[in-house]
Amino acid sequence: MVKFDFIKRDIVMMAAFLALMMAVEVVWVVGPVIGNLIYPVIFGAILITAARVIRKRYSILILLAVDTIITLSTAHLYGGTLAAVAYITGAIPLEGVLQLRDPYGENKNMDLLGILAYGLVSAVTYVAVMVLIYGMALPIWAMIGLIIVPLVPYVLGGFIGFRIGGRVKNVMESM
Repeated sequence: MVKFDFIKRDIVMMAAFLALMMAVEVVWVVGPVIGNLIYPVIFGAILITAARVIRKRYSILILLAVDTIITLSTAHLYGGTLAAVAYITGAIPLEGVLQLRDPYGENKNMDLLGILAYGLVSAVTYVAVMVLIYGMALPIWAMIGLIIVPLVPYVLGGFIGFRIGGRVKNVMESM
């Protein structure tokens, strides 16, 4: 049985990171091409920063599950409502990789591997929803591009998040 040992501080931090995750969706207003390059950097940075600051198992899984529920209740700008399932499917490998090392979220290589797994699984899920559920006719090169292009920005965002997360964690501990 999984025990969630979140204190009030952790829940408040999760709410703050959830608000950041909601705010980053504004990036898609600039269009899908630029959005596919900017969004993964910012979102990856937020996820890894959250993992380093909260430092509790299942925190990322809970954050992305709540994000999925919220996004399912609203219309997605690109991809329709069911594209929100990509958040929770990506959360599973990210959470799994983050839990492989103790302390949670403190190993840079595991954080980068986890965010790469998140990017790959969420992109594959997104393309599968678009093609198989919504019936969008995409050429193979476009499907491969939608899956491969965001991977490097996710890793870059994970690296930035690792650096920012360390600094935010130090500030939070000094308070």
